[in-house]
Parts: sequence; C-alpha cells; structure tokens
Amino acid sequence: MATELEITTDRRAARARHRTIPLSGTLAVVMAGLVALTAIDVLAVFWFMTAGTTRDLLGRAAQLGLDSVQARIADRFIPVEDQLAFLSRRIASGEVDPTDGAALDRLMTDALAGTPQVRVLSLTSPDGTIRGVTQGPHGVFTFADTIHRDDERQEIEEARGRQDAYWGPVHFVPAEVMRTSVANLHRPVHAGDRFVGVLTATITVDALSDHLRTIAEANPGTTPFILYGRDRVLAHPAIAADRPALSPEHPLPLLNEVGDPFLAALWTEGQPETVGEAADLEARVVRLGNDGRVILTRTVDGYAPRPLIVGVEVPVSTLDKPTDDLLHAGLAGLAVLLIAILVAIAVSRAIARPVGAMAREVRAVGSLDFASLRPLPGSLFSELNEQARAYNTMLTGLRWLETYVPKSLVRRLLRGGGAMPSTERVVTVMFTDIVDFTAVAERMPAAEVAAMLNAHFDLLGRCVEAEGGTIDKFIGDCVMAFWGAPDDQPDHADRALRAARAIAAAVVADNGERRGRGLAPLQVRIGLHSGPVVAGNIGMSGRSGYTIVGDAVNLGNRLEQLGKAVAPADEIVVLASGEMVALAADDRSGLRSLGLQAIPGRRTEIEIFRLEGPPPPGQP
Repeated sequence: MATELEITTDRRAARARHRTIPLSGTLAVVMAGLVALTAIDVLAVFWFMTAGTTRDLLGRAAQLGLDSVQARIADRFIPVEDQLAFLSRRIASGEVDPTDGAALDRLMTDALAGTPQVRVLSLTSPDGTIRGVTQGPHGVFTFADTIHRDDERQEIEEARGRQDAYWGPVHFVPAEVMRTSVANLHRPVHAGDRFVGVLTATITVDALSDHLRTIAEANPGTTPFILYGRDRVLAHPAIAADRPALSPEHPLPLLNEVGDPFLAALWTEGQPETVGEAADLEARVVRLGNDGRVILTRTVDGYAPRPLIVGVEVPVSTLDKPTDDLLHAGLAGLAVLLIAILVAIAVSRAIARPVGAMAREVRAVGSLDFASLRPLPGSLFSELNEQARAYNTMLTGLRWLETYVPKSLVRRLLRGGGAMPSTERVVTVMFTDIVDFTAVAERMPAAEVAAMLNAHFDLLGRCVEAEGGTIDKFIGDCVMAFWGAPDDQPDHADRALRAARAIAAAVVADNGERRGRGLAPLQVRIGLHSGPVVAGNIGMSGRSGYTIVGDAVNLGNRLEQLGKAVAPADEIVVLASGEMVALAADDRSGLRSLGLQAIPGRRTEIEIFRLEGPPPPGQP
C-alpha cells in the first residue's frame, strides 16, 4: 500500500506535468502566432497611422523639448539645493563657525566654484548682519552688509520657524548691481535648538532663455518656453535675443510681451486635451489666421513659490502629412518584425539554455567534484522539465553517496562499475582520540557536544584528505583513517606522517583560539602504524562498507591508546611504530625514538617513535 509521502509526491508530479506543455506544439504555436501577430499589427498600425487623430502624434511631438527643458531646470536648481544643504550641515555641526568671517568666506567661495549658476551666496544672521560672496565677469568678491527693509526682517522671522529649503519669489535686481531677474533659494540653519541664520543662493534666470534658444535652433520649427505661473514668462528664446524692459515692480514679462503671438493666446484659444497616457501633459491647438501651433505643456512643482509650466510649440502643418503616416506604418511593421525575431530568439534560448546546462553538468560529473554541481531548474517545456528532474534525482544520489562513502572510494567505484573485491595490501592506518572526552561531554549540552565534534572532525578531515587519505569511520570522538587503499599509494607512510604533522599544528592553533574564548583546550592522541591488511567490502548481505581489517589496524589503535601513558598532560601526542617510520622516506624530522615498548595484546615489544610537534602558544 502506498504511503502518504508517496501519494503526495505523485500528486505533486502530476500537477507539475499538468503545468508543462509539449515542446513541439509550443514551437508551432509560437511561430504561427508571431507571423499572424506581425501581419495583423502591421495592418492595424497602417490603418491607425493613416486615419489617426492628432492625439496620437502629439505624444511624440511632446518629447521634442519638454524633457530637455525640464532636465535643464533640474540641472540648474537641484545642485544649488544640494550645495545649500551641504553648507547648512557644515555650519550646524560646528565645523565652520558662522562668526568666523574668514572661514565662512572660504566655505562659500569654495561652494561657488561648484555651482557656477549661483551669482550670490550669503548667510544672514538673526541680528540682521549679512556676509557673503558674489561672482561675476571680474572674479569672486566677498561682502558684508546688514538688512535695511522690513520685508527682509520678516523673511528672517519666517525662516526661523522652517527646517527645509524654500524658494523665494523672482525679483529684479537694478542696473548698479547686475540688472537682471533672479530667484533666491533660502535654507534655514539650525544648530540643535539654536537658530544660526539663513543661507541664501541667488540665481539669475536669463541663462535659461539662452539654453532654450539652443534647443530651438537644434529643432527648427519648435519653440520651447518656461512660464512662472500662468501669466509670466520665465524663459523663452525670444528673451535671449531681445530682453524686454523689466523693473523691480515688473520682474518678469507677461505672455504678450515676448513677441510670441501663439504664446500670448495660449490660455484663450482652443480646448485643453490630455496627450497619451501622461495625465500631466496637456495640448492646445492655437490657430491665428492661416498658421497654427500645437502647444504642449507640463506643470513642474518644487522650484519656485508658484508652479513652473514648461512647454513647446510645434507647427500644426508638420502633423498632417500622409507620407509621414505611411513611413510610420512601415517603421512600425519593421519594429513588429524585429520583435518577432527577438521573441523567436528568446524562445530558442529558453530551449537551448537548459539543454546546454544539462550537457555542462553531465560533463562535470566526470570530474567527481559533486559539491560543485548545481541542480538544474525546472522548465516550462515538459521534455526539458523531465530531463531536469531526472538529473536532479541522480545528483541527490551522488551527493549522498559522497557523504557516506569516502571520496576516493567513490571515484574507484565509478571507475570500476561498483566492483570492489577484497585484497591484501600494505597500508598506513591512523587513529585519533580526544582525551577524557566522556567527562567533557557530560558537562555540555548535546547540541554543543555535536557542534564541537563536527568542528573537530572537520579540522582533522581536511588534513587527512589533503594528503589523499581515506576516512574510514568516526567512532564517538575517534577518527580512523588510512592510506594505500583503495588506490595504490607507494608513499602512504609519508602521506600519513605529513597529515599527522598538519593535524598537530591545527590542534595547537585551534586550542589557542579556544583559550581566547575561555574554553579548555582539547588533548588529542594519534597512533600511526603500517602493515598488511585486508581491504574491501565488509558487511552483511545487502549492506556493506569498504574498510580494512587486520592486526595492523589493531596495532594502530593500541598506539593511540599508548599516548595516554607516554605524555598524559600534553595537548598533542603522536606515536608511530618502527614499521611505519621505516617506510617513511621523504621526511623523518621531528621523530624521536622512545625505544622498545610493550603493547597490550602483543607478545613482543616494538620500537615506538614520537613525532615532536610545535609547542603550544606561550610555551618554549
């Protein structure tokens, strides 16, 4: 009878199969659909473009100048807001003392260099004193003054209750100073609860008209403009060519004072009409005699006390050409064809990508580096989805195999097709053990014991596998490893000796870290012996494991236990038999003979060597 888990798995698999679609049918539907979509869309575009309304074309015409004009406004005003915020932070934090005139002059002079659109930069103190810098064609000059008018004093009191920057109204500066209209950005400065003063940046607005003239020259037939509210002109190409007469009472010209009759009739001729999907974009058709303009406007807030209105004029005649409609229809058809090609490419890549990924992963299986392999993602296509599921199932099995079976054994099993006959070999076996682990574990929670053992085994395992050793098993706090099987390793004794040295150094370093955390160091005993063993699959029918058996294994274990008597207080004790040392040919440094020693369970004494390791930190 099927278990609940099996039933749930089958249901999920059924739902997954239901969500997928056949690859061959998908390709047929996609290609046929693209061809049909192309034909229908080209015909529809041709019809709508030929018989389309002014609304459809106004959306394209609006982009001729509005974005550029709005970007110019932002480029001119936003850096000034950022600069005043920076100066406010410097003064409020105490980095610059506002009463230190020289330091304040240097700070504002440096700020002017980064914002050339600012003509005057000043700080007005609560007592009415003004200190600032101004730049012009003859350089940068500092000045000091005091406020004289009641409206200026009123501005100080108004700023005292504010926190953020705000724009003041546009006003005209007389001829003896600069003879132009300017806009002031004010930034209150507070140091905690104390009101320090008001930073003011003065910007001339005539440069905006120069920029609009550049846009108009680059786009013949179009006229961009900026309105200050609905009745004043802030910038216009005509102002750059012929500046109107202005005064403190009349800081900006009216719509009918710039020489543009279509702009003068903007609010009186035609009905407003929303263009495209942009609710903030309005269009008005203004006709005067036989000529006409489509005027598109957009309201921009945040740069003045009154909203700014950016706009552009486009001749009506340019929007009524049938040849342009045909050209647009053709271009739209080409665009649809391009989209069809791109979609076809995307579909083909969606098919080829999982196939290519499968090929790469399968090739990587040959390297036996299962940890670097990645599961394949599912696919919309049923055939590719089944392929990914089959591969991921195989990958899960391989990773579990590598987890429970030594990596070298996995390689040998894959190469040999799973056959591992028992053979007699000469190997070097290693046993490690933590001294008094039982007593240590009794004082610790189970989770901490498991974490400590995992960290310890990880430390030892890296040293063993770095020398090509096979970890046979973990027995409590003990590790059994060997060299020379299943693969032939003529230098198995040297490998084991190098691994023992690495383990000794790693244990000493780890104990240093444990002491730093207030933990007791671990004492580790290691036994090394070389001799003949039987290596192969040992176990019951249906379940066995690759291991080694023989007297050499027992003797390696007895050498590890002998470390308790040789040096019971040392952090690391490594004992090796004379047989193992005799096989080590590369490096016998650090090996000190302890002479003949009696080994429990053996009738004859054998020569024992101790591997002298590095002293623990803090000891000579």
